Amino acid sequence: MQAQIIFLGTAGDSFVLSKQDRVAGGFIVQTENAQLHINPGPGAFLAAALAKIQIQKTTAVIVTDNTFIHTHDVPALIEAMTLGTFDAKGLLLAPKSALEEIDPKNPPRIQKRYQEAVEKTIMLQEETRVECNEIQIQTVKIKNSDPTAVGIKIITKDFSLGYTGKTKYTAKLKDAFNDVEIMIMELSLLTEEKKEDGLCLEEVKKLIEEIKPQLAVLTGFGISIMKEDILELTRALYKQTGVQVIAAKEGFSFDPTNYAVKLRQKRLNGF
Repeated sequence: MQAQIIFLGTAGDSFVLSKQDRVAGGFIVQTENAQLHINPGPGAFLAAALAKIQIQKTTAVIVTDNTFIHTHDVPALIEAMTLGTFDAKGLLLAPKSALEEIDPKNPPRIQKRYQEAVEKTIMLQEETRVECNEIQIQTVKIKNSDPTAVGIKIITKDFSLGYTGKTKYTAKLKDAFNDVEIMIMELSLLTEEKKEDGLCLEEVKKLIEEIKPQLAVLTGFGISIMKEDILELTRALYKQTGVQVIAAKEGFSFDPTNYAVKLRQKRLNGF
């Protein structure tokens, strides 16, 4: 497979979903040897079919928290990956809250049946590192009402990317993501709301300025963002930070190696 990042859904809360303007299918990272599906929420399975994604080739399903919007289609994906749970294959990576009951008010959304259907289920904790078909997946500590929620870094031989998950801003995010070439960021709120999980516009701007990736891609839009002209918001972020910023849409895809500084340097040096 050619290296690609494909967005299947960009909704960030139930209000956006209820308007049916966007779905919450998460995104797929493809490399030559692997296919990772991150946060397959409502609409992921159908969106993958429409995008002609071969679900049977999925090597890992990754979930970063225990919300409906990030877990809903995990069972459908695993059913397809494992031929109705008869052929155990692939990895399931998820935080403790999605696998075991730690809060009676928010029971785990991924049933034991599906945890046991894959080749291996790995609980994501702080500083977890997983190797999957020449890809290194690392967790990043984030600030979320779910204390086990995580962000992730994905490092391949050709490119590196970071994904914030649904987090409030913390100074530690800069250090965690300071070496990635592509940042995928959930833009949940227009302005800061202390009671709500998620980054607001000013916090996204601050993170882009601190991390200075080659490309920042925005997704996970909350309802306050959807009421704005998102294209104008990205243009303003580019002017303010000097970093290319793209607002993802359903079906949007790009080749991450185009933004891989290390790969480009290798080519220039003849390696």
